[in-house]
Amino acid sequence: MRPKARKTWLLLHVISSVGWLGVTAGMLVLALAAFDEPRLYQAMALLGDLVVLPLALAALATGVVLSLGTRWGLVKHRWVLVKFVLTVVAVVATAFALRSGLHDAADGVVGTAGRDVLVASCVSLVLYTVNTALSVFKPWGRTRWG
Repeated sequence: MRPKARKTWLLLHVISSVGWLGVTAGMLVLALAAFDEPRLYQAMALLGDLVVLPLALAALATGVVLSLGTRWGLVKHRWVLVKFVLTVVAVVATAFALRSGLHDAADGVVGTAGRDVLVASCVSLVLYTVNTALSVFKPWGRTRWG
């Protein structure tokens, strides 16, 4: 990948990843506040559909493009492979678990929806923080495919 293209893809990846992390931090705050004001779940459901999921998909797509177009590769280094797996898990969880929990809570479904949304926000925040640390520190060595 040429330097200008790599930098463009890297910029898009950083923007989408940091955006995903930031919105998730905001969702955590809203999840805590929603215990006192359940109408906040409606706003969270909108954020989940219109902001979180597109950012998640953009972070995944740009990360794959970067890994395949640079020397790091998708399966050459353990940190890239772990980051990819964690991102796929987070995208799938966002698409199916988090969004359905948000919609249940927004629709006033009684039960554990509020707690589930809070737990999902905490888990997501930890995953994205781990991915950020992996990007900065690049731990471990090459995989057997590297």
